[in-house]
Amino acid sequence: MTSFGRTLRLLRRRAGLSQPALAKRVFVSQASISRFESGDRTPTPALAWLIDGALAAGGALAGLIPPDPDRADFQARRPGSVDRAVIAGVESGLVRLRQLEDASSAADVMPMVAVRTELALQTAKDAPYALRAAAIGAAAMGTAFLGWCHFQAGRYAAAEQMLDRAVAYAYESQAPDRLERTMSYRGVLELVWGSPVAAASMLDAARRDTRAHPALRAYDAGQQARALAHAGETREADRLLLEADRLAEAVDYADLPVGAYWYTPGWLALRRGVAMLAQGRTASARQEIEQGYAAMPAEHRQAAWARQWIDAVTGDRAPSDLVLPPGRRGRDGTAASTRLSRPAGTRRTRQP
Repeated sequence: MTSFGRTLRLLRRRAGLSQPALAKRVFVSQASISRFESGDRTPTPALAWLIDGALAAGGALAGLIPPDPDRADFQARRPGSVDRAVIAGVESGLVRLRQLEDASSAADVMPMVAVRTELALQTAKDAPYALRAAAIGAAAMGTAFLGWCHFQAGRYAAAEQMLDRAVAYAYESQAPDRLERTMSYRGVLELVWGSPVAAASMLDAARRDTRAHPALRAYDAGQQARALAHAGETREADRLLLEADRLAEAVDYADLPVGAYWYTPGWLALRRGVAMLAQGRTASARQEIEQGYAAMPAEHRQAAWARQWIDAVTGDRAPSDLVLPPGRRGRDGTAASTRLSRPAGTRRTRQP
């Protein structure tokens, strides 16, 4: 089954439509819909957009079909034929899958992300020397996304393997934003594994390059504060939160890096609340998280990576990136804790 076919089936079922019902909406036969889902046939770009509209996919489905359906795959598999348009197509496909994840889950999109990441790696392998840095940067983007999917599924050992590869690819790409993103993901994994000092060190390295976008560096400063709070470094955590605020003030949200669409003022405010939660400032953290969540775009609020923190402060439910107790790294993929972890010596204040 192709990426388009899997996505079509997922969105059709999520919309509560049968194959015949969808076929009637887009003026094709039920057999055609079946063949599209199985991968036996690929719709024309025009038909793909018609189906996308019928399923209210916002372009996420149609975007999986290039203007010439076979062009990206064909060029990416022919040495010397990779150009900037192919690399841009690989990146835009990954961004669309990330947006699709917002409306579904990491588990739903993981097979498609794996396919797209393999395409990115093949593109990097076949790219001419002049485009190698850009192509390996796209590979870093895909590998980090795949690592994130494993992370969300609780498969931390697989996430570690993918994210370590992503860091290496990002380093080769020499792109500050790529290296920042991959180091940041890797730092959060160390935090979840109960290694806050290692996490703080990685997040510090991620934000140190001033060429990286301020939004990314603001996020890292907040995450570093969270890690330091779990390490018992309260004063340094406070300093990092002030640094996060300073960086956030300098953000131009109209000029975000490729694929960083979810970096909004509301998201950064929510993440500030998460760091405060780690400090044990429960009431203030709850207010910050709720206000940040309310300020996020509606399509972001439905995503699991945003909803989990509202659940955490209103229902005492542990989010997927909770901090595990030291020594229980969950390498078998089983989370070792079911409640929010807090720094030693702090008490939970139960909210009404």
